[in-house]
Amino acid sequence: MSLMIVIPCNNLDRGKSRLAGCLSPRARRALCEFFLCRTLDLATAALDAASVRVVTGDARAAAIAAEYGVAAIPDGDADLNAALALGRARILAERNDCAVLILPIDLPLATPAALARAADARGQAVIVPDEAADGTNLLRLSPAALRDFRFAYGPGSYRRHCEEARALGHAPQIMRDPLLMFDVDGPDAYRRWIGNS
Repeated sequence: MSLMIVIPCNNLDRGKSRLAGCLSPRARRALCEFFLCRTLDLATAALDAASVRVVTGDARAAAIAAEYGVAAIPDGDADLNAALALGRARILAERNDCAVLILPIDLPLATPAALARAADARGQAVIVPDEAADGTNLLRLSPAALRDFRFAYGPGSYRRHCEEARALGHAPQIMRDPLLMFDVDGPDAYRRWIGNS
């Protein structure tokens, strides 16, 4: 069974909108570019670039991915869940027996070793929640789980993804790795990250 890392990336000008109170639009865009580059470094350290995809509708994000030797899957400027469904369709057309690890760009503490632990977990649906156990920070789906899994990112996605895995007959395997549970999703998390950088 092969593995592919999928990195969803919003339009760089619209990313991190929750940080509008503490960062200018230009600073938010620069932060998103930094996070994308860091995540591409991380993903290509864990896997060959041919096994990494960026799902995006942003031409600049696609160009950055190309600098790492990573192909981009156009998402038609869809929302995250629809974009991931498009990405899945493309990946399944390329590789029939492929597990997927969905890696957001805003996990600044993530390491190759932490990714490897998630990638090597035996569960059909491996879920790393955020620190509040509300959102989903990392999702690894086996080939069997990937085909029919309904992505439900947004508030409450951790619960919904667990329910979806069970509905498909897969007991979710929950990983609580502090390196993967921290995400820069709002001003408090941003200040914590900057304060410890």
